[in-house]
Amino acid sequence: MNSTTMTAAERGPARSGVLRRWPEWAPWAATVWALGYGLTALGWTLTGAGFPMGASDPDRETSLLGGVPADVGAPLFAAVALAAAGTGAVMARYRPGVAVPPWWRRFAVGLGGTMAVVLLVVVPDTRILALVGYLPMIVFKAPFDAEIRGQVADALGVEHVHQAVAIAGGFLWAAATVVYARRTVGSCARCGRPDRSAAVATVLRWARPAVYVAAAIPALYAVTRWIWVAGIPLGIDEQDHADGLADGSLWAGAWLASFALVGTVLTLGLVQRWGEVFPRWIPVLRGRRVPVGLAVVPASVVAVLATSGGLGLIKVGLTQDLLNSQEWAAFGPALLWPVWGAALGWGTLAYWLRRRGSCADCGLR
Repeated sequence: MNSTTMTAAERGPARSGVLRRWPEWAPWAATVWALGYGLTALGWTLTGAGFPMGASDPDRETSLLGGVPADVGAPLFAAVALAAAGTGAVMARYRPGVAVPPWWRRFAVGLGGTMAVVLLVVVPDTRILALVGYLPMIVFKAPFDAEIRGQVADALGVEHVHQAVAIAGGFLWAAATVVYARRTVGSCARCGRPDRSAAVATVLRWARPAVYVAAAIPALYAVTRWIWVAGIPLGIDEQDHADGLADGSLWAGAWLASFALVGTVLTLGLVQRWGEVFPRWIPVLRGRRVPVGLAVVPASVVAVLATSGGLGLIKVGLTQDLLNSQEWAAFGPALLWPVWGAALGWGTLAYWLRRRGSCADCGLR
């Protein structure tokens, strides 16, 4: 990988936008998030009320933490979050060049990485993924349909808010941990350069297979749902299929399937030319370069939601013995969702590495 250093004049003006300065504020934001969450969890512990998981969660069967009792989960979450807040403050105050004991660096990076994984993969479940999938339909139809507005209002609860807050915290802790890990080894906090060319080459080499896997899995899900709407009870009980056609519930799955197919096409853009330059048939934008964040941000979110939602459905399958059910099309595609998430994450990382260009901070390229 070419690590040529550019001069200040070649780099151009410094990036001053808030989002572009994320290495500066992400560690502090993660610290504040952990402090706020820790105090909230402490309130759950002291009052015995408000814990949004466990027995109080109406859909706890799809949650990986659905079996955690409040008297265990609330104090545990409070202790870990408050410890993370203290650790995050130390990480945020670090200045490059200061020696850090190896044991402390391992602890801080390990805690930050664990926080990110738990908040992004363990806490969320299928409800957030379903909400994202149905969001276009809600946005376009809810203003004109009182029944849909009522259904949305009834479906949304404090559990959705909690999971959204957890996902936001997960991304903050992922960013904070990356910044600290880079700074403590002398790398650029923004881009990670100079990075290990062998690791980068490996990610890029397997990008295309990963993207094809990430595109195929939601397409498989979509095909089964549209086959049902076409009147064929493929991999589903015939009576359930007939009831779904009669009451229209299968059409909701078909809508989600259509959105999944859109995701399949967009996923392929991670390795196609039109994923980097807007094609000619798009008015106004034709010929312009696709902003990197326009692809990386939504793809990263979907990768996280697909992984967490898939793990939740696998839990349901194991607890309810659905893995041996003959209704394989109703449940089978979801077993591949964690693979979908991992493959999409790989492809997204490769896309970013390929398009990141020269760093505005360190000047390396």
